[in-house]
Formats: sequence, C-alpha cells, structure tokens
Amino acid sequence: MLKEHLGYVADPVRLEQFRAAVAKVVKRGDTVVDLGCGSGILGLFCLQAGASEVYEVDSTAMLEVARESLTRAGLGDRAVFIQGKAQQVELPERVDVVICDQVGYFGFDYDIILSLRDASQRFLKPGGASIPSRLRLQLAAVESNKCQALTEGWRSAGVPAEFHWLRQHAVNMKHAVDLTREELLGAPSDLGSVDLCEANPDYFSWTTELRIERDGLMHGLGGWFECELAEGVWMTNSPVSDRAIQRHQAFLPIGEVVEVKSGDSVKATIMARPAENLLAWEVEFSATGQKFSHSTWQGELLAEAEIARRNPAHVPRVNREGRARMTVLAYCDGQRSVQEIEQAVLRDHPALFPSGEEICRFVAQVLGRDST
Repeated sequence: MLKEHLGYVADPVRLEQFRAAVAKVVKRGDTVVDLGCGSGILGLFCLQAGASEVYEVDSTAMLEVARESLTRAGLGDRAVFIQGKAQQVELPERVDVVICDQVGYFGFDYDIILSLRDASQRFLKPGGASIPSRLRLQLAAVESNKCQALTEGWRSAGVPAEFHWLRQHAVNMKHAVDLTREELLGAPSDLGSVDLCEANPDYFSWTTELRIERDGLMHGLGGWFECELAEGVWMTNSPVSDRAIQRHQAFLPIGEVVEVKSGDSVKATIMARPAENLLAWEVEFSATGQKFSHSTWQGELLAEAEIARRNPAHVPRVNREGRARMTVLAYCDGQRSVQEIEQAVLRDHPALFPSGEEICRFVAQVLGRDST
C-alpha cells in the first residue's frame, strides 16, 4: 500500500497539475472533501491554498498516514478524518469542492464516475466544483511483444498443456501496461468523453476508427485518458505525451495476431459498465473482415455457484462463513472486550471452525472489519 502511494506523491508532473487545479478552483475559506484521500496529498494542497477545512475520507490504513502527515504540516486542526468508503459515509455539512484521483488506467475504471456522482448528490453545495471535471478517452492499435506475452503466458514454453486453456481468460482481461510511442501502429483516436459533473448513465458505448500508419502485427488495443482537473489544466497517462503522469495504460488483447498494412482501417467499439467493473471490446478489420469480441466477464474465473448467485432471481441463503460472522457479532454488546468475545466464542461454539487457532483468527478478522 505504501509503495503504491509513494508512486503518487513522487510523481512531479501529477503533483504540479493538481496544484495548478487547486489554485484555480479552491478559494480561501472553502470547505473540501477528499474522496479516497490516501496519503492526504490533495487535501494538503487544498489547505495550503486557503481551504478552511478538509474532510479526508478513506477506507484503508492510509487514513492514518494522512492524519500524521497533515498534523506534521501544522494543518491537522483544519482536517476531519473519516474512516470508510466515500459512498457509505456522511458529512456534517455540504462542501464547496470535491477532489479525488480515482482515475484508472483507462480513466473510468477506478470507480470515479460513481464516486463523483454520489458526492455531487450528497456532499456538494449547489454550484460547487469537482476536481477532476471531465475525461477524454483515447484508443490506439498496438503492436507489442510484451503485451502479447501477457496474452500468451498460459501457452508459453514450460507451461503444461493441461493449463493452456487459461489463455482464453487472459485474452479477455484488461492488462496494465507501459506502452511506448513505437508500439503504436498509428496515431491515437478520440474514443469518447465523460463529463464528471453531470449525471452519467450506468452503461457506456463508444466506437471509433483507427487508421493504421505502418505495416505490422496488431496484438490489441491500447487505451488511456486525458483528464481535465480544472479549466485548462489537463492530466494524462498518454504514451505519446511528453508530460504524462506515471500511470499505466490499459491493454485490451484480441483473439489472434492480425497482420495490418499502412492505410488499413480498424473499427473498435468499447462498452463499459463502470459500477460493475465490466468492460467489453469489439475489433473489426475492414481489409480482412475479421472480427473479435471480448469482455472481462469472459475473463473472470467464476464457479457455477457464483454465476447462480449473480442472477437477480436467485434466492440467497446465509453460508457457513456468514453464520459464523453473525455468531461473532452477536457478542458485540458494547460491554465485552475483544478478549472476552474471543473466549465466549471458543467456549460456546468450539466447532465453529476446525481448530481453536482458526476460531481466534476469524474472531479477530470480524472484529477488525465490522466493529468500532
């Protein structure tokens, strides 16, 4: 976790662009909510710009990093730290600015659309501002041996033939990659845009035409974003930008390698349900008529029982772990200590799990997650 967040706070281009956006948007005396605040770096920028108070919201232990860091900066008394997921917490007031950096490799794939929609409805004052405010999505045809290796890993030398079938899952996955200009078969095309300040649909579909500018072998699609943080302030992870932040791009494979020639046209359609973390892509080659269809749903390893549970008509029943969880939580009466709860579960439910050690581990896990 710390390694991931070090990457965020050690990226000078990202920091410069967020500082510039905060300087344009946050006014002295504003109140701000920082969604998924992580280390608290964006809240720090807002307080330094004159915000009177920042609500720092995060569901992970990084909230303590934010608390300590802002306290060391002498700004802890102007910050309120709230543990929890942004969509599940409440604020005592509406704020002037919502800020976050839940921008994924492909822009919309880190829950930013849902998070900002919820925040604008529940947290933001009328006329309030959001950082970021808009996404532009770009797509390019890709020839990349390293990307192809991600697709073909389950069929590579040394992997027993009995496991080669898993290649079908790899070709239906979105892969995080670091592309170079040289790996693009042509200039990127604008795919679509998302206004993060508007109420967006649950389902998106975008289609674009990719022009091939050199002969080569197409392995799949590369996708990335341009994100407007504030008017005139843009952040991107584009491999063709000299001012890109240090963030991966998305690679979407196709079923087989296709030879392409300069001047060819490739039609690409991207479909997404961001709230469900589902992505589908179709690629059609005008020169050969070949067509490929993929989706992350096909890439998931789902047991038959799990597929049944996702059916809206399915009638759920509490499983063994659910019953065990309810057993532990029943002892949380506001009087017993952790040790007393553990002892009570061991005494009253010795067969909850096969061993006392596992019962103790489970009690600690439940109390650590579901109690205050």
